[in-house]
This record gives sequence, structure tokens and C-alpha cells, in this order.
Amino acid sequence: MRPVPTNESSPLAVAGLVAANAVPVLGVLFLGWPLSVVMVIYWVESGLIGALNLPKILLAAGSDVPANFNATINGRQVDLSGPSEPRDGLHLYTENAGIAGFFLAHYGIFWVVHGVFVFSVFAPAPFSGAYGLSTVVLGVLGMVVSHAGSFLVNFVGNEEYRATSPGMQMKAPYSRVVVLHLTIILGAFVVTLVGAPIAALLLLVGLKTVTDLAAHLREHRRAAERRREQAEVSERDRRAEVVEVG
Repeated sequence: MRPVPTNESSPLAVAGLVAANAVPVLGVLFLGWPLSVVMVIYWVESGLIGALNLPKILLAAGSDVPANFNATINGRQVDLSGPSEPRDGLHLYTENAGIAGFFLAHYGIFWVVHGVFVFSVFAPAPFSGAYGLSTVVLGVLGMVVSHAGSFLVNFVGNEEYRATSPGMQMKAPYSRVVVLHLTIILGAFVVTLVGAPIAALLLLVGLKTVTDLAAHLREHRRAAERRREQAEVSERDRRAEVVEVG
């Protein structure tokens, strides 16, 4: 029987998340990053979360979504039920491609609309003055390392792909990103109202970090619970087979 991870998330992934969220803190304190730069960094991060969810969907081997789970895209029926015969180990499932495409279309629209809002309200000229594209790249780099590391350590290393269906994984980013960015946008309005002092910007970044960490732990706690439930079912089936043979 495979060992089942009992932790909510790898401590390394948690440390990476906190470190990545510390980059905007350092930028605000020592480099004078304005609100516009911080908001663009967080917008790019939401796109990164969606991009990393595509391989997660393609790798998802769970089968808790009903068979013939369909959706209509551009008038065409797309099967969203995922792999009919999951294999042992890490595999890309072509059966999950329709679900990945469905997610890409919907999340892409969400991300673009979010970007239009950010650039029109909070960052009409995010690269003006002393702040160029390299500033945003610096802030995003930490996010890339954090999210990619969590994908490798938790989703692949802890075998979360075994306990999530492609349909379930398709929905996973929304609960995290929607709450997270509502928090960011409301905080940004407060920063704008008080004139964007350093203290208010730090409060915004701190609030985002706490919300992000809580969502991360909740997401991986649920994944660990599904893995334990899956292991218990497998063990009951194995014992039942032993009894029948005996």
C-alpha cells in the first residue's frame, strides 16, 4: 500500500509562498514600488496560477466526475469526464484535453477582464518613470518559483494528481483566485483613498499574503483528505478481495 501524505502542504512549498510574497514588501520598502506595479504583479500571478492549472488538469487521474459529463463550447459538445481507465504513475491523459480547453477559454476570459480592470483603474501607466518592465519581472520571478515549486512538490511529489479528477481540478483555481483578488482590489481601493502611503501598501501586501497562505493550506488540506479517503477505499477493496479468495 502506498504511503499517504498526511501534511496539508510541503513546508518547502509554504516557505516558498511566503518568500515570494515578501518580494513586493521589499520592493515597496526599499525600491519605492507604487501601487500600480504591485497590482500588475498580482495580475500576472493570477495568470500564472491559471497556466499551471492546465498541466494539472491533463495529469489528473481521479474519476469522481460522472461519466458523460459534457459542456457545450461554440455549439459543440465536449466530454469533461476525464480518463476512463486511469493508469498508475504520472501520465498525461489525452482524454482530459477537452477539459483543459474548456478551462483555458473560461479562465482566459476572466484573466483578461481582470487585467482590463487593473490597467484602467489602478495601473494606467505601470511602467512610467523609474519603473520599467524589469521591475514587474523581478516581482513575478518569485511568484514563478513559488507556484512552480508547489506544483512539483505537492501536486507531483505528493501525488495529488491521483486524488483529483480533471473536472474538480478545472474548478480549483477559482475558489482561490476570486477570493484572493477581491481582497487585493478592495485593499487597493483603500490604498488609493488614503493616498498610497508606504504603510497602506504594506498592509495591502500583508493582507494578500495571509489570504494567499490560507487558501494554499486549505487547497492542499483537501487534497490530503482525498488521498486518505482514496487509500481507505483501496484498502477496504483489497481486504474484501482477500476474504473472497480465502
